Amino acid sequence: MKRKRRHEEEDKVLRFAITAVIVLFIAGSGVIALRATNLRVDSTEGEKKLQELAKADVNAVDARIQELEKAEKAADEEKQNRSNNEKFADSLVLGDSITQGLYEYEALDETYVIAERGVGVADKEKNGLDGMLERAAQAQPQKIFLAVGMNDIDGEKGDADAFIKDYQAVIDKLRGLLPGTEIYVNSVLPAHQSLIEREEWYANVPEYNEKLKELCSGEGIVFIDNTELVEEEFYADDGIHMSRSYYVKWTAHMAEAADL
Repeated sequence: MKRKRRHEEEDKVLRFAITAVIVLFIAGSGVIALRATNLRVDSTEGEKKLQELAKADVNAVDARIQELEKAEKAADEEKQNRSNNEKFADSLVLGDSITQGLYEYEALDETYVIAERGVGVADKEKNGLDGMLERAAQAQPQKIFLAVGMNDIDGEKGDADAFIKDYQAVIDKLRGLLPGTEIYVNSVLPAHQSLIEREEWYANVPEYNEKLKELCSGEGIVFIDNTELVEEEFYADDGIHMSRSYYVKWTAHMAEAADL
């Protein structure tokens, strides 16, 4: 009887223990399931919120981009609609008789041009270019455009190396007078074939320009090649000077090169 009672008590303890384990397992599973359920709910809600935020951010960014594009377009239109005088308000163009056409044909006001007949880089002290550089220094422009060289074609007798040496001296002096001013160099215009046939030196214009371009590259200066702007019908009878149509194109080309 005692052994049977002991076995019964042992069975009760074992059943209790097993029952307790099962209860704990079920309870634990419920907690885990609940937590898993909560995690799934939280994750879904979190993803939903992230999607909403992403959508809101994309809409905000898209709206901002549209605003910037609209403002940029308006600025571009305003820039394009400005007059040449407004574009060149802080600039000066220095040159010879060809350059005088800028104000003679009203492409630019004379306020923004310093030009004299006969000037060139050779003998600049005698022909007046030095004095023009001094006048430019007094104006203190932000940008300065050099447009000389045609008078040096015959003056240098086709010697492009001598021309570049003299042009270097002009740039050096200009930088000394106006250290903070941006310098732009215009190419020498091609002469008409009829003039080349009379004066062979004018056939050397391409060589002058090639060396001038190399000089500008070494000096970190923008070289403005206007050769392609010239059309047959632009030439005056002397084969050098240009008609009004050229100055419209030239002014726009300089403004574009200097981002005016």
